[in-house]
Amino acid sequence: MKKVLKITGISIAPLILLVLLIPYIIPNTISKEIENRINQNINGKVEFQNTSLSFFKHFPSLTLSLNNFTLKGAAPFEKETLIQAKQLSFRLNLSTIFSKQVKIDQIFLDQADINIQVDKKGNANYNVYKSDNTPATAQDGASTAIKIEGIFINKSNLIYDDQSIPMKVNAKGLNYTGNGDLSKAIFDLKSNARIDTLDLYYNNALYLLHKKIDAKLVTKINTNSLDLMFNENDLKINSLPILFVGKFSFLKDGYDINFKTAAKETDLHNIFTVLPPSIANRMQKTTIKGYAEINASLIGKYLAKQKIMPTLSFNIKVRDGYIANPKAPEAIRNLYLNLQMKLPSLNPDSLYIDMDSLYFNMGKDYVNSVVKLNGLKKSKVFINTRGSIDLTKWGKIFEVSNLKGVYTIDLQADGQFNRKIVRSGIRQVDTVNLIPKFRLKSSLHNGYFKYPSLNAPIEKINFDIDGRNTDGNYKHTQLDINAVNLQALSNYIRGSAKIQPGHMGIAINLKSMLNLAEIKQFYPLKDLELNGELNMDLQSKGVYNKARKTFPVTQASFKLTNGRIKTAHFDQPLENIIVDGTLTNKDGTLRGTQVHIKPISFVMAGQPFMLKAAVRNFENVSYNITSKGTIDIGKMYQFFAIKGYNVNGKVFTDLSLKGLQSDATSGNYQKLNNKGQLIVNNISLQSDLFPKSFLIKNGVFSFAQDNMKFEKFKASYGKSDFTMNGQLGNVINYVLTPKAKLTGNFNFQSRQIFADELMVYNTPKPIPGAPAGSSGVILIPENLDVTLSANAGTVYYNGLQIKNAKGNLVLKDGTLALNQTSFNLIGASVNMDATYKSITPESALFDYHISAKEFDIAKAYKEIKIFRTLATSASKVKGIVGLDYQLSGKLNQDMLPVYPSLKGAGVLSLKKVSLSGFKMMNAVSKATRRDSLNNPDLRDVEIKSTINRNIITIERFKMRVAGFRPRFEGQVSFDGRLNMSGRLGLPPFGLIGIPLTITGTQDKPVIILKRNKEAKLEEKEEE
Repeated sequence: MKKVLKITGISIAPLILLVLLIPYIIPNTISKEIENRINQNINGKVEFQNTSLSFFKHFPSLTLSLNNFTLKGAAPFEKETLIQAKQLSFRLNLSTIFSKQVKIDQIFLDQADINIQVDKKGNANYNVYKSDNTPATAQDGASTAIKIEGIFINKSNLIYDDQSIPMKVNAKGLNYTGNGDLSKAIFDLKSNARIDTLDLYYNNALYLLHKKIDAKLVTKINTNSLDLMFNENDLKINSLPILFVGKFSFLKDGYDINFKTAAKETDLHNIFTVLPPSIANRMQKTTIKGYAEINASLIGKYLAKQKIMPTLSFNIKVRDGYIANPKAPEAIRNLYLNLQMKLPSLNPDSLYIDMDSLYFNMGKDYVNSVVKLNGLKKSKVFINTRGSIDLTKWGKIFEVSNLKGVYTIDLQADGQFNRKIVRSGIRQVDTVNLIPKFRLKSSLHNGYFKYPSLNAPIEKINFDIDGRNTDGNYKHTQLDINAVNLQALSNYIRGSAKIQPGHMGIAINLKSMLNLAEIKQFYPLKDLELNGELNMDLQSKGVYNKARKTFPVTQASFKLTNGRIKTAHFDQPLENIIVDGTLTNKDGTLRGTQVHIKPISFVMAGQPFMLKAAVRNFENVSYNITSKGTIDIGKMYQFFAIKGYNVNGKVFTDLSLKGLQSDATSGNYQKLNNKGQLIVNNISLQSDLFPKSFLIKNGVFSFAQDNMKFEKFKASYGKSDFTMNGQLGNVINYVLTPKAKLTGNFNFQSRQIFADELMVYNTPKPIPGAPAGSSGVILIPENLDVTLSANAGTVYYNGLQIKNAKGNLVLKDGTLALNQTSFNLIGASVNMDATYKSITPESALFDYHISAKEFDIAKAYKEIKIFRTLATSASKVKGIVGLDYQLSGKLNQDMLPVYPSLKGAGVLSLKKVSLSGFKMMNAVSKATRRDSLNNPDLRDVEIKSTINRNIITIERFKMRVAGFRPRFEGQVSFDGRLNMSGRLGLPPFGLIGIPLTITGTQDKPVIILKRNKEAKLEEKEEE
């Protein structure tokens, strides 16, 4: 026996010794093989602290571990971590460690954070695997072979954030086991997954929160076609069992999805366990019974670049539902629900909801509802809902103890929501809603609500609502809100209102008192401190109709004392706030309306501001306004944490404005008492006439009676800059009277003006009602009478660069006139007088006279679009010409000429030109067999022409070419058609000549050696 033991010990000892020594003998060899293999196949940056080998982690296999492993993502996520793990381990086939090829059959990921990111363009950080199309060599097969039979993830966390959908999944406590022969082209992957908590967001909306997941999955994977078949998959979300089947295919630019889930014949209680913890936790003592079915699907292609999305469907059925709580006197019984939802192409505007029945009762309380909705922007709606609920009972069932009151509703609605664009100004649009016909009665009596974390409740909540619309026209809606009451501590709101939007009729009786310091005791205020006492009393009844000069009879007061606001976004408060204002009207007329502000004042960062105003008689406005102080716009934006703007503006005021509208209108300026200054820095102003904002960098505005003087005025508009000095007149009348004219005189200077930015529809976002793809014309206000002496360094317009522009601009009666204007264009000095008048936002008229003594015709053809159109045959002409021309016509919505509308006349002077490649002359040369007429050089030729209805009529003109004396006259159309007559005078004096008829087109002229008997070209009428 001893001998046997001895022999056995001697035999086993070397094996044990070998097991203990191998991790120390060959770690570097295997580590280097693994590191080489990773670097050969991975694009991302890989780092690990060290490696270790052990038989005991997954005995009897040898395991290689990369400790503190980190993998960075693929572009554009190179700097972000894709995987960070305590250990990434590989199980090695022991029999191969001394062979030329080491085999890996299992992978383990322990205590990892996995962060999968996909940007809006569909670029994913997990695309780190290098694709290699080169054929494998013998040496390739002699290193490390990966034949995965198992993947194991332990105690890990996973984030999947796909901005292209957008969807986000956050899984904590992930444990996963996957078994299958991953080396095969087609294989079954059997998986078990457990997640401690899972959160799911879609389109920034939370759908699942802190859900426990258990899943058993069988997935058939085809690596050739990149298809995943989900055949036998059982999931459990908390207590809700779900059957999941489907197919997922990878496409070139996306995915093809066919997922179907179902929870059939499950208990209603299981569904409630999937609800957010804020609800589910409160219902732990609640008894929930009933029969339920759920099924959902996601079917279709997902191609982000083409904006193709799958369709989501969801259906739920509940029968014999029962919900009871020991604290509640009665249970919810007879819960019955049929709900179908569909979201085609994941487009919210196509949302379809069909809840053909919802019913339950709780003692005498009940809810009975049918809701059908098709679409969001243009919604078709059908609602028939009746209910009466004691909120106290409801709150006890769902463990919401701080809820009381009796709520009733009776609503019938049928029809469509729709929008009709109605212009208000130019680009601002009002939307008139076509609404469903409806009848609504709703009330809440003895309402009570208290936030659990706060001390005081909101109580004595009451209202009665009675609304109706009988024809779907929103203007015919009537809404009565009566017996409104709400109280919290010493604060209250009480009143009633009757509103008829169609004829602006109102009847409002509203009183409120708010102690702002008490609000935090009954309503949660985050990062906000309030103090002060606010009192409001509003009684108003009647109709506002500007045309009929009526105004509701009104007695209103608004008073805030000792106000103070402090936010977390700025280190100093807005304090010493006083607002004391009244609005009164005793006779129902505009004449009897009075507004009195006495005052509005506050201190911001040590800078006080005060405004007082008394305005009476809105038919003939009497005003008395004073203002003094500073408003730091930049600090205001910081104070209220307004995002998306970098604003540093300030307004300084020291004004006193007093007078009567009729005195300003009739010119009795001596009776006005307007004086003071308004100083602005970095203030942005928006006008309806222009698509962008004006930024006033500096400006001092002085007021004297009806005049406003501009001093040190510097501003920018888009990429344009300008400075102005001058004054405006008739300012008060212009402000108070809709069609009053604003007069003025200015000196205007600019380094550069981008005129295209002034076009009415030149904006990145489409303007509703604007012609598709148009930028609109530059609009000139009708009520301006302003003269500018202008000097601009460079004006950019429609691809042109106009330099050193000088002249007088007159804006009057909707017309812009340029007088004695000079500028440099394509290197030539140009003088021009012009008028421009906008007719609509999409059309305008122009008339100009232009004189340029000498300019480069090749440069003009290249850089001036209208020149290319009017002189299409000049494409290969080179040399110096002069132009004296008058032209008028219409401009379209892109500020381009409407060619049939053009009319003009003038002279084109050929100073010294070469007609190289001029097809008409070359054709004449060929037809007359006179080679010397080919590519002629010309001097001192004057060509007179007129333009009308798309036709250029050219008067007879003569030339001298190599002893010949050709002459031409006739017509050329804008589309290049020719109808010309000519004569080729023969040397020496041209007394004998060859008659020519030239037809065809400028690209393919046809020359006939006879007199022209062709009819005139057909003129084209303006459309």
